[in-house]
Amino acid sequence: MRLLLILSTLLYSFTCLAENERNSYSFKKIDHSQGLSNSAVISIFQDNTGIMWIGTYDGINCYDGKEIETFRSDFSAKTTLSNNIIHAIQQADSNCIWISGNQIVNRFSLSSKEIVSNYEFPGFHSPHSNKNGNTWLIGTNSIRYYNTYHHRFIKIKKPDIEMGDPNSHAFVTDDGDLWLFPNRSTELYKFSLNSFGADTLNTQLTVTPYHFHSKPLEFISYQNGILCFVDIEKDLYIYDIAGKSKIYTRNISSLLEKYGSVQGIIPFYEDIIIGFKTNGLILLRASKKYEESILNRNICIFSIYKDPHQGIFWIGSDGQGAIMYAQDHSIATNIKLNSLSSNLTRQVRSLMTDKDGGLWCGTKGDGLIYIPDFQRGIDVTKAKIYSPYDIQNATSYSKWDKEFEVFTLQQSRYLNGFWLGTGDTGLYYYSYDDKKLHSILPPSGNLLVHIHKIYEENDSTLWLSSSEDGIHKAWFKKVQALPSIQKEKKFHFFREQHEINSLFSMIPEGDSILWFASRNNGLIKMNKQTEKYQVISLKEILHKSVDDILSTYVDKNGKIYLGTTAGLVSFTKENGKLKPHYVGLAEGLLNDMIHGILEDGNGFLWLSTNKGIIKYNPKNDSSHGYYYSSGVQIGEFSDDAYYQCPYTQKLLFGGTDGLLYMDKDVITPSGYYPDIILRKLKIKSKEVNLSHYYTPDGKTLHIPGPKTSFALTFAVPDYLTGSEIEYSYKLEGKDTDWTNFSPNNEAIYSDITAGKYTLNIRYKKDVIDSYKTMTIPISIVSPWYQSMLAYIIYILLIIGIGGTVFYLLRRCSQLKQKVKQLSINSDEKITCESSCQYIKQIRETVTLKLGISPDQMKCTTTDQINFIWKVTHIIEQNLNKENLSTTFIADQMAMSPRQFYRRYKEIAEISPSDLIKNYRIEKAAGLLLTTDRSIQDIIADVGISSRAYFYKEFTRKFDMTPKDYREANKRK
Repeated sequence: MRLLLILSTLLYSFTCLAENERNSYSFKKIDHSQGLSNSAVISIFQDNTGIMWIGTYDGINCYDGKEIETFRSDFSAKTTLSNNIIHAIQQADSNCIWISGNQIVNRFSLSSKEIVSNYEFPGFHSPHSNKNGNTWLIGTNSIRYYNTYHHRFIKIKKPDIEMGDPNSHAFVTDDGDLWLFPNRSTELYKFSLNSFGADTLNTQLTVTPYHFHSKPLEFISYQNGILCFVDIEKDLYIYDIAGKSKIYTRNISSLLEKYGSVQGIIPFYEDIIIGFKTNGLILLRASKKYEESILNRNICIFSIYKDPHQGIFWIGSDGQGAIMYAQDHSIATNIKLNSLSSNLTRQVRSLMTDKDGGLWCGTKGDGLIYIPDFQRGIDVTKAKIYSPYDIQNATSYSKWDKEFEVFTLQQSRYLNGFWLGTGDTGLYYYSYDDKKLHSILPPSGNLLVHIHKIYEENDSTLWLSSSEDGIHKAWFKKVQALPSIQKEKKFHFFREQHEINSLFSMIPEGDSILWFASRNNGLIKMNKQTEKYQVISLKEILHKSVDDILSTYVDKNGKIYLGTTAGLVSFTKENGKLKPHYVGLAEGLLNDMIHGILEDGNGFLWLSTNKGIIKYNPKNDSSHGYYYSSGVQIGEFSDDAYYQCPYTQKLLFGGTDGLLYMDKDVITPSGYYPDIILRKLKIKSKEVNLSHYYTPDGKTLHIPGPKTSFALTFAVPDYLTGSEIEYSYKLEGKDTDWTNFSPNNEAIYSDITAGKYTLNIRYKKDVIDSYKTMTIPISIVSPWYQSMLAYIIYILLIIGIGGTVFYLLRRCSQLKQKVKQLSINSDEKITCESSCQYIKQIRETVTLKLGISPDQMKCTTTDQINFIWKVTHIIEQNLNKENLSTTFIADQMAMSPRQFYRRYKEIAEISPSDLIKNYRIEKAAGLLLTTDRSIQDIIADVGISSRAYFYKEFTRKFDMTPKDYREANKRK
């Protein structure tokens, strides 16, 4: 009865919608272009977390709706797949899945992402399980169940029956029972266990046969509690497992003759889809008594699967990857200009609907497009394109010799027609009476060009805004059914002695006030009666570049909104003063160039931008962007092209390649909110196995410190509206506020010190304060050698070592004192002679190293020897630096350049710069003889940047080039 009631309700609903059927279902492919390992998809499965697993002829693919991760066999590793050909995938217990290949079943851990056990069986075997992981394994002539206590498959005694297809003639119910249908039989065998996790000695098996159907079954297809079967008479039935109800749909013998063997049958919303192995998908539409209609004949099908959460129909194809088939959801209806004519290439710049349901679109060069009764479907043969020169049918449209730009359309409240503000051709009027465009010239004959807004104040007055000549007021009267301008007046507005002439939009307020929106000069408020005006710079008030205004809107409460090139500005009045409010990129807008603003029936604003359309909630400043998603096929929108139909309240927006319209109560996807899943962890830019960093309870991430960088990738397994998801996150202990919502699904942090943190992640699909949140404790732990105990040990060691050193130094000092006292008289002469000999030896060593004569250096004291030795050491350590100089050496010796030079001149007769140069040349000569490095590398090693200079100085010292020097010494 439950199934009958559901089908009856759906049938009625569908019948009501049948008159306006459009493409209510949509396809989406997942293939090699998204990273699928192979385009031949044999099996598809969704695990308990919502992740899709796609088994192919070359490995298994994990798909979260955003990215694909592939797992293949690596025969050198035990934790990888045993076979790359994946026949079946099923849920297992303990957060695992079963992956079945040729004569082998792998148990794959979803936590560690590796194979944890393998089971081999002769012949073909197919696993069947429920969401709890209660598993049965069906072979061509055997039945087993998986015992979680012993972690192995237990074979049971099979009834004396002829087994059917192991893959399709069996399934496991929610309570763990195995339903097995023998081959071409009217019987059903039900296998029940008292426990899957008890010792086999305590396990009781019950096998109960039932008479299921009056005729033998030929084909069986089970998904999510609903069984579809075809009997030997080719009659198709639907059986509800929970409700125990069976409904006949129709006989499909004609379909089997036409399309061949069936791969699967699945109820899909109110309809039924049959997948044929070599002939694609056929839809049996409930509203037409299950009459067949072709969905797609160009698919060879290996497997089918229905998502239990979102109702998606998944198809495993031979060569086309995995195909998603879902009920289409679109927030908008799109009209692409190229669907009317391939020659329509100019952007839509103005929109209007008439009382007869016609749609008028002004373009930037292709003229005025008319589409009659557009909401009932577009008949291209009836669409027309107007210009002052002629009228063309859309199907045969060719470019006008002269472009006709239409920037604004305004329905007249007093005449039977509408006004057109155009580019270089001025003001026009379209008459519904003669169905023609008429140029409206002022008495002066001077055209007002580039008109972007028209306000019809009354039956004789127009206000016109121009992007080149400011604001004009025109008085008109009706002459022979057409308007005629009697006089006009231009208004002059100045800011800082510069006239403001580029004005787009205008807003009337009451009987006396007009607001004008300018490009680059903010707002102008004018009293029509006194003609006094005030220029208001929003930039000066908000300190943001928001004086370039593209669009305006007044909401139901009288609040004024301004769309600028740098964000959305709204303002209210308090005590006679404007109180502005700003929202831009930093506040979460997908794009801040606001071309149009309209309000829907729920009080939300819709903003057309350079990057899709944005839904904005004025109550909480939250926003959500639609960029080529949820049916939005216009990516870039245009100035002036926003309009709300006065008859249906539909919202219309024009863009670079067409337009879209939405119902006043725009329905956005929001019903399904799966949990957030952590997908990847990177520590210091290196991807690691996420499961290895969880604490034993699996609740906290344990990341080594003491200071580290990490990145966590997360995903929400939503396959219908995943592109609408926006994430925000905050690391408690580090961040003071949440990040702005965005499609970015990776949280990146650097220089995080040791401590305990909590990462909060949330996501939304709309602008309502309804978030799904995930919380992950994160512990950054210092290594053992930086623990408190380690520091105590370090302190004790330092104290012990310091005490020992102090004792040894003291003992040494005492011994030196004794030796000094003994030898102070007897060895005085010997000590003096030894000291002189030491000074002589050091001087010879230094001069030899520096490549100078001993006569050029006078060292008579130990202090002088120590000084020149330090100089030599600094030169040697910094020889490769080009800035090696007297100043550099003095700085290294903690002396002023003057002090250094004075001490140096006491010792050496050669200048410091010559000393450095000699040492560089000597060093280079040594490298030429002791290494095989190139001459250019040696030049760089000794800190000389000029090759010519090096050759000059080297030749001067050795009377030969470096090359000759190397070769001459090698011969020796």
